[in-house]
Amino acid sequence: MKLLLALLSISLVQTSFAQDQMELGKTVYMQLCVACHQPTGAGLPPVFPPVIGTEYVSGSPERFAAMILKGVMGPITVKGMVYNNMMPPQEALLTDEKIAAAITYVRGSFGNTSPAVSSEVVKAARAKFMDRKTSWSEADLKAWPEGNAPK
Repeated sequence: MKLLLALLSISLVQTSFAQDQMELGKTVYMQLCVACHQPTGAGLPPVFPPVIGTEYVSGSPERFAAMILKGVMGPITVKGMVYNNMMPPQEALLTDEKIAAAITYVRGSFGNTSPAVSSEVVKAARAKFMDRKTSWSEADLKAWPEGNAPK
């Protein structure tokens, strides 16, 4: 019985943390991301891409974190449409916790069903790409091997 209560307590803490992370993520999204990606996540074709059902959202959490940290520049094809604009880097503005929350919110909203991302993933990406001075290009992002990112 004690084990069951302990497991239930852990589950409730995890559920509460996930809800808090989604709420923080929605706040960050609505403050910074919404102007381009829109309240629905559909973007503004052909200027700003959607965050609905894309490989960038559902794929590597490290790649998604790196995109937010360093930004994206130049033409990028998303769901068959070419977008040619800039996503500004957010590394100086957002904490690892806020980036992880925003990623988690996007990955779990707008019909997306990918798992949450921890701030540790963002912290590791921030450290890994600390010396990178440029935003990511589509070629960089398309070449991203799962679990092993470019320098």
